[in-house]
Amino acid sequence: MKRSVFFIVMMLYPLLFFAQSILLDQALGEENAAMVEAQMGIYIDEEKTEYLRKVGNRLVSQLEEPLFEYQFHIVTDMSPNAFALPGGYLYVTTGLLPILESEDELACIVAHEIIHSNNRHSVQQLKKSILPSLLEVPGNLLGVLNEDLGAIFNAPIQTSNALLLSSYSRKYETEADEEGIQLAAKAGYNPDAMIKALSRLSKTVEFATGNEEQKSYFSDHPYTPDRTEAIEQQLAVLDWQQKAPISKNFLYAFDSVLFGNSPNKGVIRENQFLHPDLDFTIQFPKDWNIDNQPSNVGAYHPDQQAAVFVSIDDPELSPEQAGQKFIENMDSEYESKMTDANPYNFKGKDGYLVSFTDEVEAVTMFAYILWIPLEDKLFKLIGIAPIEYKPSLEKTASSLRVLTKEEKRSFKINLLRIVKARNSETIKTLSARVGNILNEELTAIINDKTEDEKSKKDELVKVVLSYHYSPKQ
Repeated sequence: MKRSVFFIVMMLYPLLFFAQSILLDQALGEENAAMVEAQMGIYIDEEKTEYLRKVGNRLVSQLEEPLFEYQFHIVTDMSPNAFALPGGYLYVTTGLLPILESEDELACIVAHEIIHSNNRHSVQQLKKSILPSLLEVPGNLLGVLNEDLGAIFNAPIQTSNALLLSSYSRKYETEADEEGIQLAAKAGYNPDAMIKALSRLSKTVEFATGNEEQKSYFSDHPYTPDRTEAIEQQLAVLDWQQKAPISKNFLYAFDSVLFGNSPNKGVIRENQFLHPDLDFTIQFPKDWNIDNQPSNVGAYHPDQQAAVFVSIDDPELSPEQAGQKFIENMDSEYESKMTDANPYNFKGKDGYLVSFTDEVEAVTMFAYILWIPLEDKLFKLIGIAPIEYKPSLEKTASSLRVLTKEEKRSFKINLLRIVKARNSETIKTLSARVGNILNEELTAIINDKTEDEKSKKDELVKVVLSYHYSPKQ
């Protein structure tokens, strides 16, 4: 396993349980921030990010005792969310921004997350179970590999992290609501905006899931009506003074933000994976579950008895050099499991194949690593399965190729756009006029309107438009 988390925790174990040093927050935050960047991807738009920073720093300036140097980022994720890591790492997803209507709403949500971080909620929750949570060694792959065979690959297989994916207790969520509202008010933001943001978020999620929110709907948050009722009671006795917003027009501040997923992470079409920026496609076996990660794309058999992964290796190496380097770094105890290590002809190109077999619970497992040169890249394919799946893995490897011209022209990117309505225009008529691809009911929800409501002339409306996607050079 990676040494960093293990040694950080062991080194800081006494501090965690006795001194409660913020060094632990900083170490865990740094570790998980790297994971966020690798798995979700930081959204690259300096102007929008700087605006988020200014809002965040205005809030931090009102903390009585800020514990950390706070960092604010937008991450590429279609789910509407904001989250905090220990040590002052704050994130807002691209999926949340289209739902918000004002800087006050953004500030209230960011303030909520600042409180989570500054009150050290993650570390408080991990106190009693940090060792089993953070020192969990990646074990068998999908229950079919023993630890030895899994160690050979030291996989491009990403495991979840308990800290990154964990949710807060309702106690901490309520605390973040109460203190976050106070913090937003101190910074001159309308705390009532939190109610509007929560209500719109709840409606959006209800529409997306088709399920009405119930008391147990959000496992990691109190029931929205309960939250808004508590906030309303707090607002009744909260004294605050409105200050001018940082942006003169909040909606235009996030005009052209990504809506949904970007093709730059790759696109899944049935059992085909296409990546416009890397200029390749591969066909996985039919009905396998495809998992696209920033560092690799993998596919799993529905019964989880077989898997294949594709990633990019060092292009400065030839396939044989990459294969030999892998073998040289492999522990000698695994050599007996290796059945082949030879050049491999792939569509007239010289690749390199290293393969293994192993007995796992009376099942003969087949595994391979295949390096394939394609254009200016060196692809690495890893396949692991019972021996009877070997033909499926070989067929997948043989499907790797560059994109056709038609495939390159087929990629689209969807962006949130701010348009001006005409007098008495409904969501339906406006959508037809500007080419809005977003469902009309959802368009109405994120704009705090009804579908039949008539707009005033030049009223700003959020829509989603689709554009041809061209890879960044």
